[in-house]
Amino acid sequence: MKILSMRFKSNKSAEELRQLSEAGFEKFRSLNGLIQKYYVKNEETGEVGGVYLWESEQALSEYLNGPIIKSLPERFELKEPLSIEIVDVQYTLRT
Repeated sequence: MKILSMRFKSNKSAEELRQLSEAGFEKFRSLNGLIQKYYVKNEETGEVGGVYLWESEQALSEYLNGPIIKSLPERFELKEPLSIEIVDVQYTLRT
């Protein structure tokens, strides 16, 4: 399993960001290999983003090279480049 953490600052209002996120729920539910997505916000920095749990490196790679990521800068009016961190899941507390 892989974990992807993405963060960014947007020129959109909090309400616009909420609407954009909610509009994408079904699209994310249908992504191949996506186990879970958490929508996150850092109040101190103003960054928003997501933490994703992927079944495999291949599923993650397909997402990163796909249309959703390519549309992020324009759709969310990013103030600066997207911050991406990828880590491997070594083991879990619960199975």
